[in-house]
Amino acid sequence: MPQKPLKVTKKAKDPRRVTKKQKNLRKAAPLQLKSKKKSLQHLKKLKKSSSLTETTERLVASKVGHLELLRGTRKELEKGKKNSK
Repeated sequence: MPQKPLKVTKKAKDPRRVTKKQKNLRKAAPLQLKSKKKSLQHLKKLKKSSSLTETTERLVASKVGHLELLRGTRKELEKGKKNSK
């Protein structure tokens, strides 16, 4: 006579052991607060040095005639002359 497979009842799992996988791992990560003071100081230095470089280049270009690209376009130069008068 053929045998049937045994009916085995599964044990109920302890509810404390069931864990859920976190969907968004970035939410679980702690926030890292960084002061903005250092980054702002660095940007201020860059801005100041770039503006100094630009004004120096324009000054040199205005003294030397063949550097029209650095000096600016013709329209910009005419506006500057009108404003200075």
